[in-house]
Amino acid sequence: MLSKSNEFISISISEDVLKVAYVKGSGSSANVTNVVFRDIKGVSELELPRVIISSLAGLNTKKADVFCVVPPSMITTKNIEIPSTSEEEIHSIVSLQAGRHTPFSRDEIQVGYVNIGVYKANYTKVLLVIANKNQLKKQLSSFERAGIKIKKVLFAPESIAAFYSSAMNLKADSSPSAIIDIGKNTTEFIVAFKGMVIASRSIPIGKTQFDADPSGAKIKIADEIKKTVEAYKTEDIEQLPGKYIVASNDNHAQQIAESIKSSLGGNVEVLAYIDSVKATKQALTRIASSPDNSFLDVIACSSQSPAVKVNLLPEELLLQKSIEAQGKEVFRSAILGFVILIFIVCTFVLRIYFHNSYLNKLKKNNQGLHDKVLALEKRSLKAKLVQNFLEERMSSLDTIKELYSSIPDEVYLTVIDMDEKGNISLQGISDAGSIVYNLGNKLKESKLFKSVEIKSTTSKKDRGKDATAFEITLQLSSADSKEDPTMKKAEE
Repeated sequence: MLSKSNEFISISISEDVLKVAYVKGSGSSANVTNVVFRDIKGVSELELPRVIISSLAGLNTKKADVFCVVPPSMITTKNIEIPSTSEEEIHSIVSLQAGRHTPFSRDEIQVGYVNIGVYKANYTKVLLVIANKNQLKKQLSSFERAGIKIKKVLFAPESIAAFYSSAMNLKADSSPSAIIDIGKNTTEFIVAFKGMVIASRSIPIGKTQFDADPSGAKIKIADEIKKTVEAYKTEDIEQLPGKYIVASNDNHAQQIAESIKSSLGGNVEVLAYIDSVKATKQALTRIASSPDNSFLDVIACSSQSPAVKVNLLPEELLLQKSIEAQGKEVFRSAILGFVILIFIVCTFVLRIYFHNSYLNKLKKNNQGLHDKVLALEKRSLKAKLVQNFLEERMSSLDTIKELYSSIPDEVYLTVIDMDEKGNISLQGISDAGSIVYNLGNKLKESKLFKSVEIKSTTSKKDRGKDATAFEITLQLSSADSKEDPTMKKAEE
């Protein structure tokens, strides 16, 4: 698995200003390494991609995650209550009701929301964030033509609320805090509570108006902030802000701080955003060289991007990204499978090669031994032949000895025939037939023979006397009807 990027680029494109912040790390470890400002008033849509490319020159867009920050002019916010506490039901209801809060149809808007929390047990308070989808697509198209892949489209007040909540530990406060960010032509009024943005409004008065008419702008912005707070109170979103934080430290910030104190009272602090982040000398120099512009939105979005929840990237582009990601995953899996297959095949080929090499080596080393073994085997067979011959000869001698001790004097043999299978045939002459039968019984008692059969007896004259001719068949107890394997191998 590839590790997540630790470098972030946020880009904001309004009607007349392009701002970029390049940040390494996130949260409290974020370090602003560079910022870029371009005046794009009068730049056409066709020229905008070229301006984007030149603005990002020198920044590592391939390694970093790139985000688009939606300008205030494209955003509408609305606090609503949802009759559910289920996240799935809230998402469905928000998707259905979003069109009721704008003059545009549901297909013309991109919707996100911030879940503020449960209210009255079964209700959830939600900050609805609505953007014009056509304007979003125009900006995203410019990024695409510039060769920049946008990972998310961010809602800046969400990141700014998280930024100041972390920097000033606002999560521990029992009441909300208002953050006031003065830009070139607008002032962002953001209410943060428990680390979340719970209300947001863009006031169309900025440093340009203060420079043109300081006293008039001071009165107007004080009036607008007062109206914003009254609207906040009427909507019963949460208790009134207990603290007001002005996010810059210049003459304009001091004037706005004085206006808030005089019109609303309360605790007002001037805390420049740049004092709450780590930044390189180059970044600080560029921020100082553009005093009319606030980089808080792009810096906050870059440093807080891993934790933000609102993503205003159009659904069709999200689906396209999902399909592209799945395609890449399938391609990676196919490549990995192919590499594994090649590895397995190579492993088997190498095993076969080494086995054959080892076998050939054994054959070569043992070729002389093989010839000697064959010669030794032949000698062994010859020795077994001699041994078998001797055993057969001993069987013949044992048979003659047994017959000699068993045959009485009144009997003499004329024929003794014994074959290789241990079958013996005796022919002889006896003085009386009874002697023949006694001989047969005696031979049966011998352990040398396993079968004895008197095959025939006939009367005849032998040397002038009456006698009986007989034939007896015997079989040695050691006889084996099967062929001797040693003999067969020897013959081969």
